[in-house]
Amino acid sequence: MPPHGEAGRDRLSALPDDLLHRILRPLDARQAAGDLSLLSRRWRRVWASSPFVTFSQSSVRSERFGNNLLLLRDPVDLHALSIDSSDRGNFFFQHRWLRHALSRGLRVLELTLRSSSPFQVPDCLFACATLEEISLSFKITEVLAPKSEVSLPRLKKLHLEMVCIVPSAMEKFNSGWPALEDLNLSRCLLDLGSFKLSSETVKSLSITDCTYAGYLAPYASDLVAALCNAQRLELFRFDLILQDVMQKSAATEGLSFSHLESLYVGECLVTDFYNTLAFFIQRAPNLAALALDQWKLYQRFNGSLPSHMSGEKKPTIDGNLELLSAPPKNIEKLWIRLSKGDDVEEFRKMRSLLKEKTKPREMEVVWF
Repeated sequence: MPPHGEAGRDRLSALPDDLLHRILRPLDARQAAGDLSLLSRRWRRVWASSPFVTFSQSSVRSERFGNNLLLLRDPVDLHALSIDSSDRGNFFFQHRWLRHALSRGLRVLELTLRSSSPFQVPDCLFACATLEEISLSFKITEVLAPKSEVSLPRLKKLHLEMVCIVPSAMEKFNSGWPALEDLNLSRCLLDLGSFKLSSETVKSLSITDCTYAGYLAPYASDLVAALCNAQRLELFRFDLILQDVMQKSAATEGLSFSHLESLYVGECLVTDFYNTLAFFIQRAPNLAALALDQWKLYQRFNGSLPSHMSGEKKPTIDGNLELLSAPPKNIEKLWIRLSKGDDVEEFRKMRSLLKEKTKPREMEVVWF
């Protein structure tokens, strides 16, 4: 039983402001400034001193509400701004909110636009000295083409979805984010002739379901080489690029993933999974976590070989033992998800081989 007098005590309101701000952070601004302010006198102005503002579907449509909320806030820095909108229009006042936030010491920006209307990212976004994290997600492809130099000295995390990075912008980005550690590209349009990531700080690079403009072959080797310093790699549907690189011995000579600790390869369509595995495993001596997700074996003789692949012989474990002769010695976790529709027996042999060679502390195999 609680001590006498504590049954009706409002312990939540007794919490310090910084904890209350974290409670309000995921809530829509209309809830934080409207509904919760009715709870008690303590809650009336909590929203005004919060460094976090979230505009979701219920508040993002009201220009007047958003303007008043930003103007009536206490004179404190705005650390995080989240805008999630499906409204159709020219996004005029959302632009204004964004520019206001960038002038208030903004550290984290999350912008999700589900409308088919173009947005046009303002240039001031690329010259914000306080931004540490940026997440931009669009329904239609948004072109990133900063007119002036990029200056994001504190940026550590950049996540882009449905974005086109024009050739003239890539060089500006390379010099404009000296502290970048995490780059995530999803459903983006990339020109491999200009997409050359030059960074000694990037630890995690994720490229998922991107479209490659121009010709792939001349630049595939450059793209793979650009990944060599990564500590964590997530490669999704990367088989086309990998197949092209593996066919050129000169392109793979000297390649090393000595910093790589975690590798995820998803939806890989292969004609020879032993060579594909060996490509990374023999070049990554410090690999600690390996995940092979939804790998499928394609062979010409069963009529399912994609047009970009070649190979007549069925890969077997007996002829490929030497490929995994020197696997990493530090593998702690091995996770595999394989297709039952392919050569199940051969995949079982591969699973046993990996277990024997890598001796992981934890191993999980999932069939689908």
